Amino acid sequence: MSGINLSAMSLHDLMDREWLAVNHLGGYASQSVLGLNTRKYHGLLVAAMSPPVRRMVILSRVEEFVRVSGRIDPLSCAEYPGAIHPNGRSFLKAFSPTPFPRWAYQGDGWTIEKSLRLIPGENTIVISYTLLAGDRTVELELRPLFALRGMHEMMYQSSGRLSAQVRTPRTIHIGATSRTPEIFLAHDGSFDSLPNWYLATIYRRESERGYSALEDVWMPGPIRWKLEPGHAVHFVCSTDTINFQQTIARADSIVDSRGTAESIRQNDSTLQTLLSAADQFTARCADGTSTVMSGFPWQSIFGRDAMISFTGLFLVPRRFAEAKAMLASFIGQVHHGLTPSEFPEDSGSPAFYSADASLWLANAIHAYLKYTNDEATVSEQFLEPLVRLLRRYRMGTGLGITCDADGLLWTRQAGVGTTWMNAKIADWLITPRA
Repeated sequence: MSGINLSAMSLHDLMDREWLAVNHLGGYASQSVLGLNTRKYHGLLVAAMSPPVRRMVILSRVEEFVRVSGRIDPLSCAEYPGAIHPNGRSFLKAFSPTPFPRWAYQGDGWTIEKSLRLIPGENTIVISYTLLAGDRTVELELRPLFALRGMHEMMYQSSGRLSAQVRTPRTIHIGATSRTPEIFLAHDGSFDSLPNWYLATIYRRESERGYSALEDVWMPGPIRWKLEPGHAVHFVCSTDTINFQQTIARADSIVDSRGTAESIRQNDSTLQTLLSAADQFTARCADGTSTVMSGFPWQSIFGRDAMISFTGLFLVPRRFAEAKAMLASFIGQVHHGLTPSEFPEDSGSPAFYSADASLWLANAIHAYLKYTNDEATVSEQFLEPLVRLLRRYRMGTGLGITCDADGLLWTRQAGVGTTWMNAKIADWLITPRA
């Protein structure tokens, strides 16, 4: 496995390194390389329940143990106040983030590769394990640990009673409650119904930021396999019903999602890396329109950020059809000359507080024309709305925007950060700009 050599890195160095995988619905998976969650936003399935927003941490993490000749070795790591337990650091030998996250573990008489794949366009994750080498019987035990809460919230044992029903020998259903969604699990091992709460997991990055940092997570029971050399075993978790064989086939077909273009040199590894990273920030809304996730793990969709990044995310990779549809979507939501500033995580109505987002929209339209020469679309669909937008800026609109005789814009509105310097606590605007 090519990737990061972990032999010289300390436990804390590995906590600082984080990986990210996305499903292009706004959902994602992310952890430290160790598999240890250092943020409440970390999870193996963070699902967008109203794509691309209303994201929930469904599967927080998994614990894995290998049993060989009566000896039990942990692969995973978790942090509790004053302790790392389990601590599988010594067995982790390598990690690679591409084409999807993969780990290599090695112990006395065994070598195991673990892979994690998010199914594109679904809130579904597949975790697979392959015994690459082993000279005796190797047993694997996986314990799935669930948070089942909004990404900004925390789960506690007192939050409600959870239960899992075995529907078939290899499928499990976790029923919905007033606070949690229903979840579906599938596997090709054997499941024991042994529900249990794991109390007081600590997320050190949240503690450092001054937020609540302790959480309880719930396990329905362990899943076990006897591994055979060269043969992969699988665990699937989803917010939808699972066809196990079809899901595994889809996972096996996943390749590197990096963008390509006829005019881009395919042997330019740096550019390919950038395109692959850029692709992770694109998502599809419920209506199929592409949009931009402003930042992982917690930021949602911001109009200013979407327009600033528009050229690099859509035009350079020649994703012109998506670019056109996205511009049309944003233009269709302009209100009194203002482009939406933010699409809230709770899927509510967009907010309008950015004075420059509409100017970035005009810039994006110009870039679209420059890259595509699509004069017909620009003149027929974009030009008239853009002219109306600019007239509103010239005449005056919300956020105190006006235009002086020299054509210079200014903006001022009490209690609102109308520029990118918009940090605010309650009614206190920390860095007011006008």
